[in-house]
Amino acid sequence: MDVSVIIINYNTFDLTKAALESIFLHTKELCYEVILVDNASPDGSGERLRELFEDRLVYIQAGGNLGTSRSFNLGLARAAGKYVLWLNPDVLIRDNFLEKLFDYMEQDEQCGICGGNVLDFEGKPAHSFRSHLLSLRQDRADKSLFLALWRKLFYRPFADSYNYTEHPVRVGYITGADMMVRRSLFDAVGGFDEDIFMYAEEVEFTYRAVQKTHCTVVCVPDAHILHLEGASFGKEARFNEWKFTTGMTGSAKCYAKCLGEKVSLRYLKLLRRSYRKFFLVCTLLFRRTSREIYRKKYTIADKAVREFPAILRSE
Repeated sequence: MDVSVIIINYNTFDLTKAALESIFLHTKELCYEVILVDNASPDGSGERLRELFEDRLVYIQAGGNLGTSRSFNLGLARAAGKYVLWLNPDVLIRDNFLEKLFDYMEQDEQCGICGGNVLDFEGKPAHSFRSHLLSLRQDRADKSLFLALWRKLFYRPFADSYNYTEHPVRVGYITGADMMVRRSLFDAVGGFDEDIFMYAEEVEFTYRAVQKTHCTVVCVPDAHILHLEGASFGKEARFNEWKFTTGMTGSAKCYAKCLGEKVSLRYLKLLRRSYRKFFLVCTLLFRRTSREIYRKKYTIADKAVREFPAILRSE
């Protein structure tokens, strides 16, 4: 078996159906399997997908909403491929995507993790990777008003997280939307950390893998997917408090596990300062909706700082 593709479904019938159809349509030259892990979707989408695709899927019913890490590890335990591709349900692959990542991994033995370039559903560059692996300095730059304006005026969109070149480039980590990993790497360092319910699990795993095996992480530019980021949350309000809190908690846990609790606390304090700053700016500019969003983010980050380190042990 060349590649095992793992997709996690939770109430995303239409999105997951489209993702699966794109895999079957655009993958011709590989021996591969698709493992669908359903987190006991209340809408019955897991069973509907199993009935629709029948023997084209390895179907796993998780029995509950286990989050990303535990669900992925269930799929990993069943995976038979030389490489394992974690694919989001809200993506569409393009021509020969799997083959392009597979071919690159076959010729670069040092590469342990790779991914392609991510496009949004309008075909525009989107967040595909991060240049640095776990960097407070980069997080600080991402929250800088001056640098944000500078990048908007003088840089191409996602200049530091999209491969505009024609050749593979080494990066810090690949986003979880399309992350291909050597199975031998999972065997060496273990699966995703199940203390992280959702978000940042790919960062923690990549850090652990790079530290223990010194493998490289590469973005392959001619492999493309279309990603409707956040679509699995449906048509919701502009700010999703649960999603934001879960993402912040996942990142805090990731920092703590990789760089220690002191660095994790510094990360949360950085967020708190940034959101307070953005709240004040939006107030001065009479941006009511944005001001309210940053007020909520500040409140959540402030609570995390005050309750630290208990947040690291939260589910």
